[in-house]
Amino acid sequence: MKFDLPQNIKFVLDTLISNGHKAYIVGGCVRDLLCGKTPCDYDITTSAKPHEIQNIFEKTISTGIKHGTITVIADGENIEVTTFRNDGTYTDSRHPNSVNFVSDVTEDLARRDFTVNAMCYNENEGLIDCFGGKDDINNRILRAVGDAKTRFNEDALRILRLFRFSATLEFKIEKVTFDAAIECAHLLNNISAERIFSELKKSSMGANLTALYPLLDCGSLKKYCLVAADLSKISKLEKNENLRLFSLINLTSTNICKTLNQLKCSNKFKTYCEKMHFLCENIINENKVSIKNALNFADAHIVRDVLIYYRDIIGIDTAKLKALLDEIISSAEPYLISHLNISGDDIKALGINGKEVGKTLEFLLNKVIENPSLNQREKLIKFICN
Repeated sequence: MKFDLPQNIKFVLDTLISNGHKAYIVGGCVRDLLCGKTPCDYDITTSAKPHEIQNIFEKTISTGIKHGTITVIADGENIEVTTFRNDGTYTDSRHPNSVNFVSDVTEDLARRDFTVNAMCYNENEGLIDCFGGKDDINNRILRAVGDAKTRFNEDALRILRLFRFSATLEFKIEKVTFDAAIECAHLLNNISAERIFSELKKSSMGANLTALYPLLDCGSLKKYCLVAADLSKISKLEKNENLRLFSLINLTSTNICKTLNQLKCSNKFKTYCEKMHFLCENIINENKVSIKNALNFADAHIVRDVLIYYRDIIGIDTAKLKALLDEIISSAEPYLISHLNISGDDIKALGINGKEVGKTLEFLLNKVIENPSLNQREKLIKFICN
């Protein structure tokens, strides 16, 4: 078995090996290659200690030197290189209190979460698979490395990763691993909201979101107001991360505002979700005035996403809505105050001041939304003067 690796990855591996060290690509990149996918990134594990890595390569960053990780810059790309290690005890359900550098890659693989992620490879030695990861990939099975309950007690985030991999890889979860994950699911309360949000985001892009049902059913995410719901239609949506993640949250959340706040989402994503949620609760009517009011409330890309949600999640025929929206955009029909052919200064020149200026502009916009032909300066002034 031979993988076609990127040149900068081969360079890092070859450089470490030529300096007398063991070195392999490891983890998710090996899994992806075995699945016939192109990895998003590559991690490298090596017998070289952090200071040795820094001495070997010209450009490095001490990313996580405490845990043995050095970032090597090769061909302008950042490549994480981590010393073989095993982990000390865990007391926070997330991070080991200490790490111990080791010389045997098997010890390093033994600390990893699932068999499909516990393989490494280089061109000289081929695939090193101590825990049956390749067979599990062929059988489309997710299985913990070693004792499943121990793995989840060490790092509860692995529970979310398990169901995320099931959703994205469309792999089944081996029974012992599944039972241990559900038993330990309460430990997710110890995981930061940012990590929970990140895993949900990745999960939302999966081809089988029904894999998340057991996690939601057991109540492990009630802290974030997330409960079981029908997620089967989300996987049919286009690969739009915002839309898919909104759909996941909107369908499972009992209080979307509280969920977004507790997950510590960015303000930009919160705004997107809040506007999407409002327009999903208040269905846009099949007429231009209704669509223009929606465009006045939310950006055009949000309104387009709303129509996709209507069609693919709610089951509404949106052909007429989409045609009207496209016509409004292509014809540059006005729907914002900034589209009016009159300014606040023009209104002030007519003797109107203070809050009345804004109220007047809103009044004129409503008239123009109903009848775009009125959007002429003289006609608008006439409206005001009358």
